Amino acid sequence: MRKGSDVIGLNVVAFDTGEQFEKVIDLIFDRQANNLLALLTDESGWFSSANIIPFRDVKTIGHDAIIVSTKDVEIGASQMPEIEEILNEENKLRRVKLMTTDGRDLGQIVDLYFDEQTGKVEGYEVSGGVFADAYSGRSFVPAYQTLTIGNDVAFVPPEVADMMEEQVGGIKAAAQSATETVSSAASTAGASLSSATRSATAAVTNRVVDPAEQRTFAVGKTAQNDVETPDGLLIVAAGQTITEQAVASAEQHNLLDAVYRAAGGSVASNLRETVTSSVSSAAASRTVEQARGRRVQQSVRNADGLIIAASGQIVTEQVIERARTYNREAELMDAVGLTAGEAARSSAGGVASSATDSLRSGATQVSATASGLLDRARGKISELRDSAAQEAEERRITNALGRPVNRVILDQQDNVILNVGELITHKAVDEARASGVLEVLLSSVYDKEPELTTDDLRAPTEGDASLEHQQKTNL
Repeated sequence: MRKGSDVIGLNVVAFDTGEQFEKVIDLIFDRQANNLLALLTDESGWFSSANIIPFRDVKTIGHDAIIVSTKDVEIGASQMPEIEEILNEENKLRRVKLMTTDGRDLGQIVDLYFDEQTGKVEGYEVSGGVFADAYSGRSFVPAYQTLTIGNDVAFVPPEVADMMEEQVGGIKAAAQSATETVSSAASTAGASLSSATRSATAAVTNRVVDPAEQRTFAVGKTAQNDVETPDGLLIVAAGQTITEQAVASAEQHNLLDAVYRAAGGSVASNLRETVTSSVSSAAASRTVEQARGRRVQQSVRNADGLIIAASGQIVTEQVIERARTYNREAELMDAVGLTAGEAARSSAGGVASSATDSLRSGATQVSATASGLLDRARGKISELRDSAAQEAEERRITNALGRPVNRVILDQQDNVILNVGELITHKAVDEARASGVLEVLLSSVYDKEPELTTDDLRAPTEGDASLEHQQKTNL
């Protein structure tokens, strides 16, 4: 993707002779089809004898020059009626206000972006407008098929504004870098977080900064803010020198990370170091999908100046594919404020991952995320517990099969499943389980040498699941 202003002023060079014969002074595009039609190279006499280079004849748009096959591709505008009509209308988009048909001001058009291969206009750079306050006064408006241009205002459908909406946490939230958000959210949360939230926050901090380093860093520092327990117990006061006793008390209340931050410790700086050391381009390629729907905070370019993503643009699948094509996944993630967050995810594991995402959205969302984490943790623990119990039960069943029982096993209707001394079979296990007495059966396995004969132990009623009963039934 190229920016119009980057092309204006470039020299045009003929490939066959190497001659530099013109300079681009403007771009001509079809506003109905959103396609770049030609490069204006000479407008002497104000379009009456303007010269152009059709976009179809452009071979390469480089960082420093436009390459065409031969000087002969430059023609008069009159040779292309559709371009002559556009020039005669003198209807240029630059400095035209862009609004939706339902009255939302998207800003004043100051530039456009187009695909360097097809000439397709991908979007407009606008100044001001309802989205401009989040990223230094400029925004990216995606090109839309319907564009009605008046003398002062160009209208687009409301869907265009919807396409400009941040899909992950709001515009201003995305405009902050991940490191700034993690740091400020964690600081704001402080000691007022719930027990579950403190655990999640501490998990992130402890994974990024070793607790021993937190202790060493905090002792002797001056606290920048109060650190209290949820019950109001003051661990350290603002302006107070942090002592070893205060640090020990903080550890007892799971508030070491809060004291560390109060001492001026920065989780964000450690995250940046982690990013530098651990996030490889391969990892960035896998995690760049996290950038989808987020707003780009600064333009991402390749070495030749090609624009991968424009400042203010919402990341789409097309942008992600372009970043992959030019190996700019890490730069794209950084441009939407994701690099530090991804480093936290890869280094802190699953719990830290969700907690970091929560912190990125702000302190108000930390509690909800932490609670969700604990719920998932409880669910996992319950699942593992159930699995372990099931495995233990299966082992008991395996050991019980073929052994006699030392008591009569009855179902809920007092029907005899097994009599004393009868062997435990698979059918007996199934019937016991169905009747809710499997535990009774497994607790009644006779594993000693019998002191009484089978006749002495046998009940007068034959067990329905006994081998003898099954043989008689079959006969």
